[in-house]
Amino acid sequence: MKKPNWLEQNPCDWYNNNKFEDALSLILRKDKTLRYEDEKLFVIREKESIIVASKECNDLRVVSENSLGLVIGMTYSPFQILTKVRYNSNFTAAFQYVGINYMDMNFPYIRIGVKYFKEITKPDRYGTTTPLLKNWTKDEIKQDYGKEMMVRVQLYDDFIIEPNNEFYEKTYKGFYNLYQPFIHKEKEFDIIKDIDKVKWSLGFMKHIFGEEQYNLGMRYLKILYKHPKKITPILVLVSEERMTGKSTFIDWLNAIFLDNLVIITPGHISSDFNESYAEKNIIAIEESRFDDAKALEKLKALSTQKSISVNRKHIPTFSLPFYGKLIITSNDESKFSKVDEAEIRYWVRKIPTVNGKANHNILEDLIKEIPYFLHYLSQEPEVDFSVSRQGFTADEIRTSALEIVKKESKPALQKEIEMYLQEFCMNETTEQQLFFTATDIKHKFFERNNNFNAPYISKILTSNMRLDRKEKPERYVPSFGDKTSKTGLFFTYDNIFIEEKDIDKNPLGIGEELDQPF
Repeated sequence: MKKPNWLEQNPCDWYNNNKFEDALSLILRKDKTLRYEDEKLFVIREKESIIVASKECNDLRVVSENSLGLVIGMTYSPFQILTKVRYNSNFTAAFQYVGINYMDMNFPYIRIGVKYFKEITKPDRYGTTTPLLKNWTKDEIKQDYGKEMMVRVQLYDDFIIEPNNEFYEKTYKGFYNLYQPFIHKEKEFDIIKDIDKVKWSLGFMKHIFGEEQYNLGMRYLKILYKHPKKITPILVLVSEERMTGKSTFIDWLNAIFLDNLVIITPGHISSDFNESYAEKNIIAIEESRFDDAKALEKLKALSTQKSISVNRKHIPTFSLPFYGKLIITSNDESKFSKVDEAEIRYWVRKIPTVNGKANHNILEDLIKEIPYFLHYLSQEPEVDFSVSRQGFTADEIRTSALEIVKKESKPALQKEIEMYLQEFCMNETTEQQLFFTATDIKHKFFERNNNFNAPYISKILTSNMRLDRKEKPERYVPSFGDKTSKTGLFFTYDNIFIEEKDIDKNPLGIGEELDQPF
């Protein structure tokens, strides 16, 4: 039989209308000297029976003193008796008891392994509620509801993350799914005739991703929506200017994905406790600059790692699959983080200010369009993950903003070496390739600079500039100095300022074993 809906019918009224006998049995169990007969409640003593209460309609009117603390002259409903006798006048506990046991109200307590939690909801900034798990104890549950209610605690083996925005499962193979339900429903519409239903959404996407990468931006949001298990590039939105829409973009995604998105700071990344983001599908790091090397390395690792050890306070560490997608916003266009030359995980976009008159209610308009925008996303081309597991190639997400960051991320020595070599190629040589060792560079450009030694220069040439170097010492003619043949582990550097010519690129046999110097 279907249980009555506690939202449509008050549990107090329902209990009063249906459970007089249950309330009466509570009284009789509480005081064994009592008996009920002919709609009257008696207390039995050795020589006499005294009427304690009489039934009127569905209530009990107290007419004499009693051991239960019922007040003479008062009329008690079944629910009032339940509240006073069973729950020591705790209205909330009695209310939830009726709702949980007799109606469709869920018991909000669960056990994960040997730990107890209460499922609660908190109002959020968008007028909806955010589900949360709060640590609880077995004794608190017993105290509030009685030990017999412990059988209603739902048991799970462990936590898991199973993201799915279309077919959500709270329980997945006996595990408690920390991914939260996706509450929005698509609203179908004619995307040609009624395109105005998503005008703010599409306009905003063109603002954030530009005309040149608009389609890539739509692909990115489709991955977030349709493929929440897939990894994505680290999306970075930068601008030194205000009123660009960076924060609005995060707020919009927050309104779409709700508790599956979290907004944090770089400090959260470097912290030993990662519960703030480890269980989330989208991790937004606002107004960020990663100066901490530890945080930077963890950030890079997060972008591709498949599992994560969750460190919660007061809870043993447990492992989860990790599907986090990283979004960074920053006012520092060039130095929000150090990005290596070979790095392909970052998608950096410089966001311009809004042209024309700004819509100060843009977020509200975007939120109103969410059901229509989701339908529009569903009509976008399917993502081809065969080209890349991120859904994007390195060439597709390469931007001038990324190149600026890479340039600024170079060590000071690398910048100087590149500058000196470029100037040398432009003004002092016509060779198409330069040959030199770290020691040659030291003598040529840093003879009087004690801050840079040959081993450090060699490291920069190898690791940062990634120049080709011989694996074993060979003879060569250095491009600097008196052109005297030497033996050494020399580097090769292409002169990009000289056009390719149909000439012998190695007329002197540079790099070959020679019997005598030139």
